Amino acid sequence: MPRFSIFVPVYNALPHLNDALASILNQTLSDYEVVLVDDGSTDGSAEVCDAFATTCDNVAVVHQENSGLLLSRRVALGHALGDYIVTLDADDVLRSDALERLADVIDSCEPDIIGFSFARTPDYAAAPESRLPLAEGLYDGRDYGQFERMVCEGFLISVWSKCCKREVVDINADYSAYRGLTYAEDLLQLMPLASTAHSFYYLDAPLYFYRPNPRGCTAHYEGRYVDDLMVALGAFLQYAAHLGSDCLALAHQSALLQVTSLVHILVKSGLPCEQEVRELATIQSRVESIGLWGSWSKELRVDKRWEMLALKRGWFGLLRVGVLAVEAAKRLRNRVRAK
Repeated sequence: MPRFSIFVPVYNALPHLNDALASILNQTLSDYEVVLVDDGSTDGSAEVCDAFATTCDNVAVVHQENSGLLLSRRVALGHALGDYIVTLDADDVLRSDALERLADVIDSCEPDIIGFSFARTPDYAAAPESRLPLAEGLYDGRDYGQFERMVCEGFLISVWSKCCKREVVDINADYSAYRGLTYAEDLLQLMPLASTAHSFYYLDAPLYFYRPNPRGCTAHYEGRYVDDLMVALGAFLQYAAHLGSDCLALAHQSALLQVTSLVHILVKSGLPCEQEVRELATIQSRVESIGLWGSWSKELRVDKRWEMLALKRGWFGLLRVGVLAVEAAKRLRNRVRAK
């Protein structure tokens, strides 16, 4: 069996798909297989997948009707033979030595999960938000609780910034009820993984280029995103509740931050004012329905605390002004950093 199975879910990713596939071929370690899942692409991505498979004997391609990113990953899991799972989104890139660095960690201690940082630029400069407030190394036994706490704080949400032992993934679980779920799917998948695993290794190295994608789900708003998020947050809070009251309070704070992210996506989408107000009212109602308002919001950063207060009180106009101000400050900060 190969050491690694690399999952690549593909849906209309033609502009960047070849870069993603090339980054696999350029790996300095060759002990891997690739599972490409074409999720009903209509832009020629399916043909690129098939062509790629003809050039390599360690590539499998699965074509399916459009079912969403979550179920695409589940289909790939059903075809995986590798000891460890690595996920690569079709518009992103793996650093050429990513598998080699991961293999070194596996050789040293065989952790259930390896987490690593990522870059937002092709030079692989680590994005500050991708680095954990942890020392590099293995966390197992009682120390595994530090990983669980990081999960509850929202530091380790993404699936693609992790390498996981296949035997700790819930391979036989039925996720068909989540067909079409595209927003916050990483969070939903992470909970059973964190519950089953017993060891985590933090590798403080940017092994992944997370490419900004103007067509990605975080670049525009759809009404179903709030439903997707509430499903994921329900699983998230249930996981945290098993870890005790301290972790649950942290998870509530993290959940509110997830809500603020969705609010930012909504406001930046430029929807007509009436539609934006309706969507904000829906988010407000859904947040209340799962009991997210509470004293833990006082621990949020000032701007996030204000945003959640405005959402709770229905001050949607002021909320919009605040979000736009924060986004403008982010753009200014990024321009300064780029100089």
